[in-house]
Amino acid sequence: MGFPKNFLFGTANADHQTESYDPQREDVWDLWERSQGLTPRAKATDFWNRYEEDIASAAALGCELFRFSISWVRVEPECGSFDQSALDHYHELAKCVKRHGMKLMLTLHHFVWPVWLERDHGGMIGEDFPDLFARYADKIAETFGSEVDWWITFNEPSQLTFGYIKPWWQNRYYMPPGLPRGSPVDAEAEAVGKLVPNLFRAHTRARSAIKIHNSAAMVGVNPLVTGFPTWLQMLMDSGACHRGLGEALFKFTTKGALVSERGDVDLVIGGVSIDDQTAFETSDPYLRTGKAVLVKSDYPDGDMESLAGKRVGVIAIGNQPQGWKRDLPPATRKQLFKNYDEARAALDQGNIEALYGDAFFLLPFELENRERFRFLKTGLSDEHYVAVAPHGHTRLLDDVDRAITLFRRELAGFCDVSWLSEPKRIIAQSPRPVSLHEVFKGGDSLPEHLSTGRGLRRVKRRGKIRIGIRSDSPGLSSGCVGEGLEIRLARLIAAEVLGSETKLEIVPISPGERLEVLESKTSWLNWAWRFWGTTSLIANANWWYLGTSGKLPEELCPAEAIGAQDFIGLDYYWGLPTTRLHQFRLLEDAAHGRFLRAPVWPRGLYHALRRFKRWFPGQELFIVENGCTPSAGGVSRAEYMKSHLREVEKAIAHGVPVRAYNWWSITSNREWGHPFDPNTDFGLHFVELDNDPLLSRKPTPEAALFKEIIAKAKRE
Repeated sequence: MGFPKNFLFGTANADHQTESYDPQREDVWDLWERSQGLTPRAKATDFWNRYEEDIASAAALGCELFRFSISWVRVEPECGSFDQSALDHYHELAKCVKRHGMKLMLTLHHFVWPVWLERDHGGMIGEDFPDLFARYADKIAETFGSEVDWWITFNEPSQLTFGYIKPWWQNRYYMPPGLPRGSPVDAEAEAVGKLVPNLFRAHTRARSAIKIHNSAAMVGVNPLVTGFPTWLQMLMDSGACHRGLGEALFKFTTKGALVSERGDVDLVIGGVSIDDQTAFETSDPYLRTGKAVLVKSDYPDGDMESLAGKRVGVIAIGNQPQGWKRDLPPATRKQLFKNYDEARAALDQGNIEALYGDAFFLLPFELENRERFRFLKTGLSDEHYVAVAPHGHTRLLDDVDRAITLFRRELAGFCDVSWLSEPKRIIAQSPRPVSLHEVFKGGDSLPEHLSTGRGLRRVKRRGKIRIGIRSDSPGLSSGCVGEGLEIRLARLIAAEVLGSETKLEIVPISPGERLEVLESKTSWLNWAWRFWGTTSLIANANWWYLGTSGKLPEELCPAEAIGAQDFIGLDYYWGLPTTRLHQFRLLEDAAHGRFLRAPVWPRGLYHALRRFKRWFPGQELFIVENGCTPSAGGVSRAEYMKSHLREVEKAIAHGVPVRAYNWWSITSNREWGHPFDPNTDFGLHFVELDNDPLLSRKPTPEAALFKEIIAKAKRE
């Protein structure tokens, strides 16, 4: 590959995703993960203590650039009070990068900020935020002096808007802080209208503070860029430049579903994980479960490694096939089944030696002769089940959520039974406040949804609610006695919606068709609605660089921010050409942490580099992040790496001054509350975050490939 002699290959990580949790120094994501029932970071990769190991690994690959981020709350645990020991730690980390012969890229704000900032100062939309952030940047710059080669003030500022937007197709805010319960779409638009100029002011003032300590400092940001056809990107960017039109369209497209979709059932309670899908509306979680391994009661004592070479059944739906790749020994022989009843029968008959799946379905309390089986291992993951409805049924789901509150109280009685070896980890109440405001204040106003109530009215006219429950659930399964927890929940929902538990029609559904029964012929209308709202108005207009180039209205980008950058940074992962725009939901999958399905389009990176070169002639461009899970959209990580670097090489050949390329990331890491599995592992060095107490770093084949690419580039 033809790269300039001064071209830098690098890699990166982020503080919250790699540093161990410190209960005395919580950031807003720690609080968010706990309050939302998400996967906590726990020890993460323990980068705080093992940074030299990871930095050395990057240097051994031939990297010449290393990026890490500062935890704001660690260095400023209370407003105005800085911790010198934390500052010294990060300073030593920077020196370690230099000792290994690499340049340093430092990030000040990688999606996290102190709880005190949110609780006491209004967070990033508070009036004090720009100056508080500038004070923090000043302290870091004073500590580091001239050792930082490139500064990033805000990581992916465009994504921060999702802490203030909860469109009708989402059951919760994607990230903190969230707005108070019942906030109308006008309040969301107002919050975003405060956030965007505050980010510009904070960046500009932080840059000025940094340059006081080093006038030659190079300061920028790295917006996330999604690859779209040039014609569509131009439309989005044009809309962003007209605030009145953009705000009107934002409110119009995010406040409710265009049509109320009709499926074969009104609702499905079928063991659907909260992260399984994006095509429907979902309730609050009603059950917390986790992956486990079931064996016969006479199976010899042993650990998971005893399964190597043995036949293990896996249910071929949902996230089961991805989970066994993470949880079972590589030499395990997998056999797929379409439901738990068939799989358990095969285990009982000796056709397989073990069965992998959700603990709730593997060994239900209602199973006849359940003493024939036992768990070999539980707690392999932490997942939440939700009820699912077609779009346009938000009012119906309000009633479902009230029934779930009653159901959780009954569920507490099941926490001490013998059917789970770790019941309190697997089944527990999952209270879910809507926002950090609710966490701080202890409650919000009741919901005042703006979306349609047509679906609920249709159910009431019929006088009966039709709820689909999978055929291998307790109460429907031939191997179980008693009605089971999910049927009990269905009765509570009927009572809440129609006033009587008897006004219920239970529809048995095949596990593999549990979502198909919700599909509607009108769903394409809502798909188009969502496509326009999310694509054009929320995430993917290049509003940051439109602002610094002077194209945004001044009420969005203050004049002080125009031109306030020393280089052009960008992150690029996924994209869709014109011929694949109908696959837009795959981008939503990626937004929810299902990166194995993410759409890969390397050419989008080339287009982005050319675009920013035109907008900012003479400024160097940095690909601050680019990376992939073991595969994405059918493309292997190795091919992903090679194909994107080919586009970088092509851009350079056409005169684009690309200075550096960072692979995300040097190791596996915690991906913002998502369970750790192949869906969320971007690391060049694999770390088993959940089941390896040593957190051993194991080089992947792509680490060797990256090393080879770097070596070849330096030879040429």
